[in-house]
Amino acid sequence: MPTSIESFMETATNEQRELLFDMTKWAGYEKKYADEVNKIYDSIKSGVYSFDGAVTLCEDEDDARVISMSPRQKLKKARDFMKEYMEKAVELGMGHLGIIQRNYENYVGKSLITK
Repeated sequence: MPTSIESFMETATNEQRELLFDMTKWAGYEKKYADEVNKIYDSIKSGVYSFDGAVTLCEDEDDARVISMSPRQKLKKARDFMKEYMEKAVELGMGHLGIIQRNYENYVGKSLITK
């Protein structure tokens, strides 16, 4: 049975708390960059992508791929950090947390087996 964050925080070490804080921060970055990439690909429908007043033609997947290069690289970096944090969380004995159990396979690429 997964443990809730609230009950875990009562006994968590400083290192475990810091790791959860960092994971929350990088999850926010991941969402931001994923939203940027999705917005660029959605702009194919209108044929233009607009950002900070600049307008760029975005008529197909190739255009979107070029325009989204920077946010896609940032998204990959955020996901790489999350993978490291998931592995570290398990090392620190946090594998019983529901948030870790639900997301571990998405970032690490294999199932989390806890005892």
